[in-house]
Amino acid sequence: MKRKEHWNLSKVGKLAVCQFFAVSSCLVVVLYNSPLSETLVHVNGERLLIYSILFGFSFLLTGEVVGLFANHHRNLVWKKLFLSFFSAAIGSLGLILVVWTIEFDFIGRLAIFKMVGLTGLSVFLFLVFLIGLNRGNPWRVLPLLSEGRLGEIKKSQKLTHDKIEWLPFNFNVHSGCIVELSKKEAIDLVLVDSEHQELDVMALLSSGVRVMGVSAFWETFAQKIPHSEINKSWLTKLDLRQRDPVVRRVKRLLDMLVSSIGLILLSPLLVCSCLAIALESGFPVFFKQKRSGYLGRPYNLYKLRTMTPNAEKDGAQWATQGDERVTLVGRFLRRLRIDEIPQFWNVIKGEMSVVGPRPERPELEEEIVKKLPYWNCRYLLKPGITGWAQIKYRYASDIESSDEKLSYDLFYVKNSSFFLDLEIILSTLRSLMKGSR
Repeated sequence: MKRKEHWNLSKVGKLAVCQFFAVSSCLVVVLYNSPLSETLVHVNGERLLIYSILFGFSFLLTGEVVGLFANHHRNLVWKKLFLSFFSAAIGSLGLILVVWTIEFDFIGRLAIFKMVGLTGLSVFLFLVFLIGLNRGNPWRVLPLLSEGRLGEIKKSQKLTHDKIEWLPFNFNVHSGCIVELSKKEAIDLVLVDSEHQELDVMALLSSGVRVMGVSAFWETFAQKIPHSEINKSWLTKLDLRQRDPVVRRVKRLLDMLVSSIGLILLSPLLVCSCLAIALESGFPVFFKQKRSGYLGRPYNLYKLRTMTPNAEKDGAQWATQGDERVTLVGRFLRRLRIDEIPQFWNVIKGEMSVVGPRPERPELEEEIVKKLPYWNCRYLLKPGITGWAQIKYRYASDIESSDEKLSYDLFYVKNSSFFLDLEIILSTLRSLMKGSR
């Protein structure tokens, strides 16, 4: 059997291609399909290229917020079609605003219509092409694992059947036969555990087969790392890039900028929310709560009060879905995360970051750490207002859900970067549009 090539573009690669389509569409419309009266026809080439790139970035930002580049839609094709044209249309508004500010003139409606149409159509066809390739060409994986170990991996909701084709394997087969079997069955990836240390990895790599450990497999295909895969050896290899002095200062500067702008722009909403809380359940409208911060250091987290004033008279307890202690106004504030606006002040004080693992209460962590010994790995980075676990998983209300959220936090700790932070922020905006938490 002949091994197929995989077109598994990274997120950056996919966005780069879509940016190319958007920029090219803008240039083609202006240079080859616009009347002499069109505003952009009269600008020089360098300025036109800058405008085209700005249109592309505006398109990508809109597409990321509305979920154009996500892969979890039902009725995927028609949603991709709508979102492709919608993102191009909203992206064109950014171009119109920039051109009007600099050139003191508007872009023609016909030119905008053509740009939106060409960009939306080309990006839609490209994304559908990728979806078709991935669906028709799943990864053929040979798992050299015990049945129990493999069963745990198959339970993951992220490892969908259209991504992975599991091949049956006798765990006691000799290592030399695996190379021949890989060639015969066109195996793409061999999944190994420590029990197969005698495996001839070099021979497999030479034959074009990818060899991957369980931890790396989780990280690549599910974008999480279960705590069961973490050990001291994993920790010694952890590269905390955000500990770099330059990266840390840049991230701190961006945190300050985003938080200051956020507090200023959202101050009217904050005032209205305070009035609504006071009218429904009285004062106080704010409350502070002890949380575990960077390297486990405790600090006071500020929020708008969404529960009744005496909600914790019996001590700290988990907040559950549909918690009766949450007020009517509080339920609305939580749905749109308005209650978390005061945490921008924690960011300005340096206790939090805009993006990072969500901080937990020390009283509840005593129980968590007993069952999840690597829980405190989350605090190798500053806690955040939003994070990878928040956009990938539901609200944690018990040990089991905390275990699942920990796996996403561990992924973020290992892979944190400015680009991942931007993806998290844009995905958070998308969840706010849906009114989810």
